[in-house]
Amino acid sequence: MNDVEAIRFAQRVLGLAWADLPPRHRELLEAIGAEGWDATVRPLGTYADELLRSAGYWGLDLPARIGRDRARGLWIPELRVVLINAVHPDYEGLDRPSRENALARVAWHEWGHALSLHGATREDVAAGQKLLESLPSELADTIRLAGYLRREYTHEVVAEVYALLMVRRRRGVIGRPQWVSDQVDELIRRVVGWIQ
Repeated sequence: MNDVEAIRFAQRVLGLAWADLPPRHRELLEAIGAEGWDATVRPLGTYADELLRSAGYWGLDLPARIGRDRARGLWIPELRVVLINAVHPDYEGLDRPSRENALARVAWHEWGHALSLHGATREDVAAGQKLLESLPSELADTIRLAGYLRREYTHEVVAEVYALLMVRRRRGVIGRPQWVSDQVDELIRRVVGWIQ
């Protein structure tokens, strides 16, 4: 698919992913101004930097821009928008259903970020290392090896778990997964409003 088709496809997937969110979550995201999204074929750090500067904010410094250029998705709190890279190298070789699932998961992750940044307390952020350690090792390593700062762990835990819960929800699987610790479950219920 060419760039125009990739953007159209991603925009359609984002609309479907938004519709899949529980109504209470959409309402909360709308209340905090996090219902906007955009798909692009440009590296996200560069694109986000330009959007921020054009809106009158400080842009991203070079290390932040380079780091975000590798991202599949970003939540930009200042602009209240989720950005998705519609042609990220991780999608190469995926068939359409797999690409749709991957894009939806990225969108849910970024909406999870928005909810976490809005609802997590200082105490939650301080507990990030413990929350990370309570995850299955494969999931914890994904976050740990991505180079996030300790103060970002809580938000990454919320975003990753939220995205995985949404994947399960789309498949019709309900109930708390066994791998979700009591601490993470309580956090997700409180910060995101997850009830299932």
